[in-house]
Amino acid sequence: MKLAATVALLFALNGDVQAQNERLRGRLRQEPGRPPVLETAGQKRYSIFGDEFTLGQASDPKLNGREIDLEGRFAGPDRFEATGLYTLKGGKRFQVTYWCEVCSIRTHMPGRCMCCQADTELQELPAP
Repeated sequence: MKLAATVALLFALNGDVQAQNERLRGRLRQEPGRPPVLETAGQKRYSIFGDEFTLGQASDPKLNGREIDLEGRFAGPDRFEATGLYTLKGGKRFQVTYWCEVCSIRTHMPGRCMCCQADTELQELPAP
């Protein structure tokens, strides 16, 4: 009996992991006062929600209109809960990072450097 319950739990957890790893591609659209939106090639729009890093990147004006690839899960008919955001160039994925030239600090949030408060520069690194 315990083995059957353990196997059932493992299958249930595996299903949750798979649901968290869905991908959605399209163009990032930003509108003032609204959550960022991903617009697919078929003109379907999904509001983007997620952790502070992913939302910070999705709200970065430098990425508005860019083709992106989101990882996460569908959280409703027009809502995507993102756990990762990548830009796309020539069909290849790039990790979004921000670099402080002064302090040589890399972060995943746009804005000022946590050390010297200088503006950080958007850098896209080839994704593994």
